[in-house]
Amino acid sequence: MAGCAFTQGSDISNPLTRKASWFSYLNADDLRVACSAGDAEGRIRLVYNADYYKEVRSFEIQPQVGFDQFNMVSRVFGPAEVSQINVDVNAPLGAFGGDEATDRLDRESYVRLTDALQSDGFGYQERDGLRLHSDDYYWIAIGCSSKQITLAAWTSAKDNLNALRFPTVLANLSGIERALPQPPAADEPKLPDPFYSKSDRDADSRNFYRTVRGNTLR
Repeated sequence: MAGCAFTQGSDISNPLTRKASWFSYLNADDLRVACSAGDAEGRIRLVYNADYYKEVRSFEIQPQVGFDQFNMVSRVFGPAEVSQINVDVNAPLGAFGGDEATDRLDRESYVRLTDALQSDGFGYQERDGLRLHSDDYYWIAIGCSSKQITLAAWTSAKDNLNALRFPTVLANLSGIERALPQPPAADEPKLPDPFYSKSDRDADSRNFYRTVRGNTLR
């Protein structure tokens, strides 16, 4: 994936863009650059991986001038026919289509979302080493405040995703009418992490994973 950086000018709704830069988008490389330059205060990116080959959703919250209104772009990516898709780790989501909705949020709605995120651990987690597998259900949240990036992650292998507050807030604010995919129940047996070498992680494969390292995904 080297050289496949996602930038502010990239269009993640374009399948060719996603194919080349999904991991960069997932790590919010573009937001990180803008944040360090002081140009991304209050921005938040959330991604819901609901078993990669079934459905993925993303939510982009962008403050407007004065921080009294916020734009939220919600996107749904899913395969037209999973059995016909042959995607390798170097080109995830290349064959996926997407639905999109843009909503205008007021400050009260934005605060309600950020409060829910914080109550679920955003800004307080210790998740170094957590693996996020493509065939699992997980959430990633990345935000910018005072030129600093905060990353949080929740996975059904470790967390009760049904108990999180912020997904309900997101769903109520988003113009996407389809309900969020239901994650596995908390009491369902969890499979242990499979063993991968570094070469396995980057090898051509239907499945892949990212690892939380500090406030980055690698």
